[in-house]
Amino acid sequence: MAEIINDSIFGQWETTVFTGLNISVDLIPESKMDNNTNSPTSAYGSLVPIGVQVLMYIMYIAISLAAVGGNGIVCYIVLSDPRMRTVTNFFIVNLAVGDILMAVLCIPFTFVVNLILGQWPFGAVFCVIFTYAQAVSVFVSAYTLITISIDRYIAIIKPLRPRMTKLQAKLLILAVWLVALLTPLPTAIVSKLVPQNDTEGYRCTEDWSTPMQRYYYSMALMLLQYFLPLIVLIFTYTKIAIVVWGKQTPGEAENTRDQRLAASKRKMIKMMITCVTAFTLCWLPLNTLLVAGDHNPSIYYFPHIEYIWFACHWLAMSHACCNPFIYCWMNSKYRAGFVRVFHFICCMPLRQHPDNPLHSFVISTDYRQSQSTRRGQAFPNNGRCRAHPRKVHV
Repeated sequence: MAEIINDSIFGQWETTVFTGLNISVDLIPESKMDNNTNSPTSAYGSLVPIGVQVLMYIMYIAISLAAVGGNGIVCYIVLSDPRMRTVTNFFIVNLAVGDILMAVLCIPFTFVVNLILGQWPFGAVFCVIFTYAQAVSVFVSAYTLITISIDRYIAIIKPLRPRMTKLQAKLLILAVWLVALLTPLPTAIVSKLVPQNDTEGYRCTEDWSTPMQRYYYSMALMLLQYFLPLIVLIFTYTKIAIVVWGKQTPGEAENTRDQRLAASKRKMIKMMITCVTAFTLCWLPLNTLLVAGDHNPSIYYFPHIEYIWFACHWLAMSHACCNPFIYCWMNSKYRAGFVRVFHFICCMPLRQHPDNPLHSFVISTDYRQSQSTRRGQAFPNNGRCRAHPRKVHV
């Protein structure tokens, strides 16, 4: 959401909210600002006790690491195995890339600026780069979910139509990025450093000419980032659910092979509906808070509003790490891929220590397995440290 700054009206709180997902809020009582210091960190500490700060550190660091690690593994699983390079999986990789950008650009900087420093110390250039990149990452995630739903909609509702090719999928992903880069351009244009009241520090904010411009841009981004994707996703998956669970898919014969394919479709649809549900639930509290703040900025006077904002913000940021857990839980191919990666990582220390009595066993095992490994498989021994592995096809 766009920034809400009413210094002339609301003197007690200085409230800054950045566009879309790049949200930065400074809830700092001016009465507690130290005129002899360059940072309001000490004042912030009086708002958030040290114990709560430590809990916030742990929570934000946990979702950042889970998002980068989990989505990185998703990308590796798809790109390392030719059999996983399907149209839907290409879209899933693009969604993972958007979540990684979110985890790298949104979570750490918003967290550090608000909770630790209380001001923007990274300069004017990075102010523009990070605010713009954060808004882009939101659009990439939202519109990639739309492309997946449209691909599934065509495949299920119109099964006789030609399926989307990999080239078409890549072109559609490129279009998603173009839209994501163009839509939040005003954010990059108006973002700048503004001096904080009674301090030598700066805050990275959007400097609009009038409050009405800020408000309308804020509402437009809210519609494009959250409500429009939500409407499209609800429509497409509702139609898909009616066809998949309510009646026989047009053109689908009643034999064992087609029943197996129908069951596979249902599993994929269940997984994507779960992803959409996670997107909706994670972002709903923060979007509700920001819409309420746009219409009634006095809510930032409420007691303990900083805790409410951090809870809503953390929940929204946690969406970046939700999808890998959903894939691992609901898709056997991704689950097998995660197992391979973790087993391979667990075997690495064993491989790297020649003094280990099992080292020669592992090396000889890997050599024998490599002789019979099919070309193109990512891990010769399926990531397992054993002498007689069984083949697991992902």
